[in-house]
Amino acid sequence: MTRHDQDRKTRILQAIAEGLRRNGTPPTVREIADLVGLAAPSAVHHHLEALEADRLIERESGLSRSIRITPSGRALLGLDDEVEVVRGRTPLAARELTVVGQIAAGGPIEAYEERSETLAVPEFMSTADSYLLKIRGDSMIDAQIADGDYVVIKPSQVAKNGDIVVAQVEENAVTLKRIYREGGRVRLQPANEAYPPMFYDEVRVQGVLVGVMRRVH
Repeated sequence: MTRHDQDRKTRILQAIAEGLRRNGTPPTVREIADLVGLAAPSAVHHHLEALEADRLIERESGLSRSIRITPSGRALLGLDDEVEVVRGRTPLAARELTVVGQIAAGGPIEAYEERSETLAVPEFMSTADSYLLKIRGDSMIDAQIADGDYVVIKPSQVAKNGDIVVAQVEENAVTLKRIYREGGRVRLQPANEAYPPMFYDEVRVQGVLVGVMRRVH
């Protein structure tokens, strides 16, 4: 499985969990498509079948909105409690996180903080010190991060190769990219073939992406 497929699998699980948190019921296939940026419901059905084959979700045959996230699925999302995530049960807990500004998913832009907006984010995809940034640009679109999305960032100065990070590349400029340290330099890799990789002698990691939120209305 490619990293792209893994990202989409996680996004769909997050969408299911978010629907359960908000409404107590799983989202519809169309709602999932909107949340993860898929144009066709048939693509969602394909990914749901793959999630079911991987034993990350369970579905009742012939019933809509009958998705259950299995213990393995909860583990993948970082849910370490034993609360059943099923139709009609208590929705997942959430915390209010502050949107501290915008960040480029294209070239670097100047960082700033506005702290004028908050969003409710499921606890499984955030920590008490997490914060939100609004995405500008489309260079991370193949990682299912689109212009206008909100990314959940956990503050950290440490990241593994392949992590999506908030990278400070100049004194007041940051960007969101996958990070790779190789050959004595740092490669910041977009997730869009239209954009070339960016190379630096060194960058400062400010945080690591742990989730993506999208408003569909």
